[in-house]
Amino acid sequence: MTGDRPGPVVCFSYLAAASLWNVERFPEANHGAEVQRAEASIAADGPMVAAVLAALDVPTLVISNGIGEDAPGDQIRTWLHRNRVTTTAETVPGIATPQIVIVADEQGTRTWFPHLPGVPEALTVVDLAPLTGASFAYVDCYQLIEPAAVRAIHAARTAGVPLLVNLGGSVLSPAVASAVQGYPDLIIQTNVDDTEHEAAPAMAGALVDQTGASWAVVTTGAFGAVAAAMDDLVTVPAFEVEVRHTHCAGAAFSGGLIYGLLHTLPMTDTLILATASGGLRCKCAHHGPLPGLEELRVFISEHRHGAGLGRRASQASDYRSGE
Repeated sequence: MTGDRPGPVVCFSYLAAASLWNVERFPEANHGAEVQRAEASIAADGPMVAAVLAALDVPTLVISNGIGEDAPGDQIRTWLHRNRVTTTAETVPGIATPQIVIVADEQGTRTWFPHLPGVPEALTVVDLAPLTGASFAYVDCYQLIEPAAVRAIHAARTAGVPLLVNLGGSVLSPAVASAVQGYPDLIIQTNVDDTEHEAAPAMAGALVDQTGASWAVVTTGAFGAVAAAMDDLVTVPAFEVEVRHTHCAGAAFSGGLIYGLLHTLPMTDTLILATASGGLRCKCAHHGPLPGLEELRVFISEHRHGAGLGRRASQASDYRSGE
């Protein structure tokens, strides 16, 4: 995968205003829980990936659905402007801006409630022409927007653009597997809960087998990340940070991952950068600035001191068996 293509990184995803609520514990049915903290942010992952890359001085463009002239639309426009994110999304008079409420508790449970009227249908007809001039493509492949995501994958393949497909924890469906089969310069990313981290190497290996991807990357929360190729495995532990939230941590990881791929860094160094980006996202407030490259380098240096940053397995059998 090379970094010699001109043009922006083009991210395909839905666009919604996000409200993030923190409670001490989720209530029982028919009971309530006091919201201890409420913050505003954005969804889905694609716009955050673009913002992370913009902070690293990588040109980006988000292809997405339209938003309304209402207060949630203003929230999105303000966020995009503050983070220097360019988008094809238009302000459409008369429509309600999509929204999502994400609730997390102190036990690590996180539940979300998306309200995306008309968004899956709108994404199936958006103009994908900007992909022809992209240096790299990122596609959120959630089940909710899968038909539109598959269309974007086909457009990226036609354009000959390196591609990162984010499954976001969803199962690789037959439609997505068919769309990416044999795709050159393909990266598949997904995640597992912390409690399932031991299954991540085998999962990554299976995704490579199923898709022929150059790399399959699985993030494992507090346990870091793994990346598998046909005959290779790289593992990187998580950075120890005081976690304020986990919203868009996977997207921040993806931004760092794409930066490393664009600059042809070794996969170990790429995963370290991506993990640092995700860790800093969890540590900082939603309205705070995203880190630049120097801040990430300092963070990595202070936390790892350049030693023991990752591990590489030499044989595919080391991880494909799940051992």
